[in-house]
Amino acid sequence: MNPSNSPNDSRENLRMSTDADIIGALLIAAKEANREGISLGLEHDEMEELESITGSDDRTADFKDWYAKWTEEREKRRKNKQDYLTAKRFALSLHSDDHETVDEKKKEEADDDHVKRDDEERSEFQKAKEVIKMRRDEISTTTSDGADDMEIDVVIQRKAPSLTDLSVRVLAQNSEAIKSLKLVPDHLRKKLSRHVSGFGKLDARFMHLLIGDSPCEIRASNCVGLTEDDLVKILCDSDRDTLKVLILDLCGRAITDYTITEFLKRSPEGFPSLTTLSLQGAFSLTDYALTFIASFSPLLLFINLSHCSLLTSRGLRTLADTFRTTLKGLSIEGCQGMKRCKEFTRSLYKFQKLNYLSVAGLDSVNDGVLRAFFMFSCSNLTDLSLANCHELTDDCIWHIGRYCKKLEALDISELRKLTDKSLEYLTEGCKSLNSVIFGNNRFSDEAVAAFLEVLGGSFNNLCLNKVVDIGPDTAFSLANVCKRLKYLDLSWCRKLTEEDLRRILSCCSSLKSLKLFGWTQVENAYLEELSRSQIHITGLKMTSLYAHLEDSHPNVGAKFF
Repeated sequence: MNPSNSPNDSRENLRMSTDADIIGALLIAAKEANREGISLGLEHDEMEELESITGSDDRTADFKDWYAKWTEEREKRRKNKQDYLTAKRFALSLHSDDHETVDEKKKEEADDDHVKRDDEERSEFQKAKEVIKMRRDEISTTTSDGADDMEIDVVIQRKAPSLTDLSVRVLAQNSEAIKSLKLVPDHLRKKLSRHVSGFGKLDARFMHLLIGDSPCEIRASNCVGLTEDDLVKILCDSDRDTLKVLILDLCGRAITDYTITEFLKRSPEGFPSLTTLSLQGAFSLTDYALTFIASFSPLLLFINLSHCSLLTSRGLRTLADTFRTTLKGLSIEGCQGMKRCKEFTRSLYKFQKLNYLSVAGLDSVNDGVLRAFFMFSCSNLTDLSLANCHELTDDCIWHIGRYCKKLEALDISELRKLTDKSLEYLTEGCKSLNSVIFGNNRFSDEAVAAFLEVLGGSFNNLCLNKVVDIGPDTAFSLANVCKRLKYLDLSWCRKLTEEDLRRILSCCSSLKSLKLFGWTQVENAYLEELSRSQIHITGLKMTSLYAHLEDSHPNVGAKFF
């Protein structure tokens, strides 16, 4: 160590053993600060006193005098403070009652503020759960007292089918005798085609009847009987300038590369007015053919490619590049050829205007794949189907609640990794929901009931199939809140009792269709009452499985196709 840099034995570095020495050092520092022009907040008189003290020759004596004065002043202030505290205690003792009242009032106000803050911090979902717990306690108390013996009956009001429905059904059963559909409006053609498809009678001859007289819509939901040549002729003979909706479901045998290329050879202009196309179940459709389809329908807004197993991520990229700012509805449900890759993720979030998206049944879909889409491209989304995407967790549902504010219909069935937190995220974020499909989820009775308490007032379609934990809490919420409900599925919900079912049917006056598959807890006498009800019951013994096919529960995206 350099001796010149080592600490010296000057007075500034000596250890100070008395308070007087400490005060002296502080006064020296104050004087130096004053010389440098650094303000210490001292008055002019005080500074003069410091200078007089530190400037004297006998600094030690001055320090001791100054310290004696400071000690005396300190003792005086301490004594004054003790006198003040004594006077204060005496005053409080004279008015102890008033003082306690004031303290209690302040404490109550503080408690109220704390409760108010806690109440504001709690979500609507949490508040609903508390209400449900209170209601459960009240019901258990009432039941224990024997006062809950109310009898709830179903309002029985059978309605005869309309003459139009009967006529269309008879015509569908005898479709081979129909010679022409000229002047038949599109809505009746649609209903007739649905019945003919249901009976398995849709063939090339009936398809030519449908395309006659230049309709705006061609709907065929069962094209199993059509061949490639049949479909080419049907497409070429249709009025392509007026056709806006083309539904050719279950057309796997007919839609091939040959069909598309042959059609374009004969009609290179394609379908210039087509806005809606459904090729559900076209298992022979390839990415190559999809490229031609995108080219001959430039105004396409909605496309359904469900269960087209040969399509890959290249096909999705073609759609994204062609319709990225125009496409409003897309279904790639069950397209297992679309594997998890960067191309799939990037193509998905390129769609900027989607109102409807279905990726149901895709093993390639997980939280990471959908996160970018929800963050950047879902502002217009109203209908979403994520059924059977088994890798999805609560994180995905958080993003839905955070970004999908306009969502109206949601299918999250068969997602076993979801917990009750998902319902809370939906409750807080998706205020416009009116159609929800839960199926084989692990949600608790209390969570489903709280979800319905907050959002159930606007529901018209609710599926709780195989949500096995739902019970009386959900039944009470359904009865109290879901007054607009038209379609309800309670299949395999065996913790619900006959009394719960009576309560639901009595209060849900708008109910139109009810599914009760797997119910064994209903007495035969009550089954007879249900069979005479105006509500279409499906799934119970003594009820036909095919009796109400026309009233099947709407799927997510059904309004687009």
